[in-house]
This record gives sequence, C-alpha cells and structure tokens, in this order.
Amino acid sequence: MSWLFPLTKSASSSAAGSPGGLTSLQQQKQRLIESLRNSHSSIAEIQKDVEYRLPFTVNNLTININILLPPQFPQEKPVISVYPPIRHHLVDKQGVYVTSPLVNNFTMHSDLGKIIQSLLDEFWKNPPALAPASTAFPYVSQLTDMNDQEELLLEQFLTLPQLKQIITDKDDLMKSIEELARKNLLLEPSLEAKRQTVLDKYELLTQMKSTFEKKMQRQHELSESCSASALQARLKVAAHEAEEDSDNIAEDFLEGKTDIDDFLSSFMEKRTICHCRRAKEEKLQQVIAMHSQFHAPLS
Repeated sequence: MSWLFPLTKSASSSAAGSPGGLTSLQQQKQRLIESLRNSHSSIAEIQKDVEYRLPFTVNNLTININILLPPQFPQEKPVISVYPPIRHHLVDKQGVYVTSPLVNNFTMHSDLGKIIQSLLDEFWKNPPALAPASTAFPYVSQLTDMNDQEELLLEQFLTLPQLKQIITDKDDLMKSIEELARKNLLLEPSLEAKRQTVLDKYELLTQMKSTFEKKMQRQHELSESCSASALQARLKVAAHEAEEDSDNIAEDFLEGKTDIDDFLSSFMEKRTICHCRRAKEEKLQQVIAMHSQFHAPLS
C-alpha cells in the first residue's frame, strides 16, 4: 500500500540528498537483501525490496518462510512468519511469527542471510509440527467482525501512523500557506506604492519623449532652413529683390518722380546690397561645389 501512504517528508528529503539517490540506510538495506539472495537461491521475490518467500521441506512437510521488510528496515527488524502455522519453540503461540533471539535482537549490522540459514538449521534439527486449526488463525473472527462493521474498520484505518503523518503534513502545509498569505498581504501597500511610482515615472517618460520628439523636429527644421543650399537660394532671391528695387528706383527717376539726391542715395544703397548678396551667393556656390567633389554634403 505504498501508493496510499507515501514516504514522509524526512524520509524523502534524506533520500534526495545522497549520491545516486540512495541513503546509507538504503545502501545497507540492499546489502542485507543481497546477502539473503546469495545465501538462498530458491528464495522468491514477492515484492521488490519488501517481501520475500523461502519454501523448504522437512519430514514431508513443506513450509514457507515469509520475510517482510518494514519501511525503516534495517533500523527496524524484519517480520519473519511461517505458513502453514506450526508448533516450534522458535515460533509464537499462534504458530505464525518467528520469535528467534536472532530476529528479536536484529540490528542494521546483522546478516539476514545467516539468520534465515540458522532458522532453517534449527527446523531441520528440531522438525516443527503443524499447529491445530483452532490456534492457527486466532484473528480470523476479529477480522471478519471488522469487515462487517464499517465503523470499526474506519476507526482502525484512522489510527494508521501513515494516515496520521499525512494529516500532520497537510496541517503543516496549510499553516505554511496561511503564513505566506499573511506576509503577502503585509507587502501589498508597499507593492502598490511602488507600482504607482512606476506609473508616474512612465507618464513622465512619455511626456519627456513627446517634448524631445518636438524639439528634434524643430531642430531638423532649423537645420534644413540653415543648410548651405537653403542659404544660397535665399541669397539669390534677396539679390534679385534688391536688383528689382534698384531698377524701380531708376525708372522713377527717369519718369521724374524723384529728385537726383534721393535717387543717388537710394539707388546706390540698393545696388550695393544687390552686389553684396550676389557675391555671397557665388562664394557659397563655390563652397558647395568644392564639398560635392569630396562627397561630403554640407549641412
């Protein structure tokens, strides 16, 4: 029933910490099982590492020795029984369980194979006899009553140590979960404050990003407007405007609309501006052409 009652936490944690997944206790258990198999070639494995059966015949009576290894074996002694029940000084009054001193005084350093061999030697030396049917099964009526009475069976089930361990583990787990939930609730205000801080900083980041993008756009526009080609175009237009203004002043003078003094001052001023702008425009054009030869665009 190992599927119903799993190993306790202490047993599973100790097994996980050993090399190869075996604790020193489990390694000693395997050595004792190997000793049992090596000493008795006819032994049968009923359940791996749990139950073994060894048949032997004495005085035409075939007896099965059943070796049951408890979960904490070899810290706990093995349970050795015989079937059918017999009468012998090494067996209890019911003729089922072996009460040999070697079994009762079993330690984890005992040799299980030699213990079974000594038991066989004693049976051959002092052959056992079949136990009377009345004493062979003293617990049959009790088991029958338990099977018929569900409440009694449930009561026995609830007293099983494996079930108690499961209940204890469940209670410990529930307490651990509750404690973790309380700690999480205590951390909630701090977490909410930090969450709000992150949201505020994200909003500030969004605003700064928008401002940055606008300034980058403005910088790009200014850069485009101040480029060499743009400046040349504006100088060319301005020089043309100044030339037109001077032409208009000359026409007004020829038509007699202005006197000679106003004409000279205005005309010379506009012509000077026109020639300066043209000179600058031509110089800038040379610079642009020189930079174009070296594939270095001038911004």
